[in-house]
Amino acid sequence: MKKKTALVAILFISTLLGMRAFAAGSGDPVVYFDIPPGLFQQACSQKVWSGVTAKFAGAKDMRDRKELGLQVKGDAEMRVYSSRAIDELFTSALGDLFEECGMNLVAKVPEEGMVITADIREFFVDSEKGVVTGKSRAQSLITFNINKGGQVTSVDVGMEVDSKDVRKKGIKGVSKAANKLLADTLKAIPENRYMKEIR
Repeated sequence: MKKKTALVAILFISTLLGMRAFAAGSGDPVVYFDIPPGLFQQACSQKVWSGVTAKFAGAKDMRDRKELGLQVKGDAEMRVYSSRAIDELFTSALGDLFEECGMNLVAKVPEEGMVITADIREFFVDSEKGVVTGKSRAQSLITFNINKGGQVTSVDVGMEVDSKDVRKKGIKGVSKAANKLLADTLKAIPENRYMKEIR
């Protein structure tokens, strides 16, 4: 009986992981994210949230488009996906960022305590079809919801980056642009004047 239960659990986990393939088909190109060493230390040279205690309840992928962007080959376009779920990627990265910038993250907060969530509204790399130079636009938008004692404040943080040669470099170009967009977005968060005011 225990063996059957364990087998069912393994099959369920395997199925769940398969579903988390982030809507990418077997032939769809995939981007792998790699946060540069020292990025959090660089972004948090000033501990802007020193003395702040909060629960970070994670990030949610609220994007209408689940792909990262398009890889253009001639007249054909292929959708590019993340190797890791975007909500999981940002939940991990933002937690590390908050802590590195001085925030004390806890699993539970008192009734009047602070709870932070992040809605990922945009995160993509778009090529302009037909542009010979391969000009593209990489854009992100995150809405942070800060709930303190039932009073909710929302702060938007986003980046827009022109990324050259994405079309000419294919998946490598999309990967480079997406990784740069992630790094720039993370660095922009502790620099945002309204995020600095979290207390």
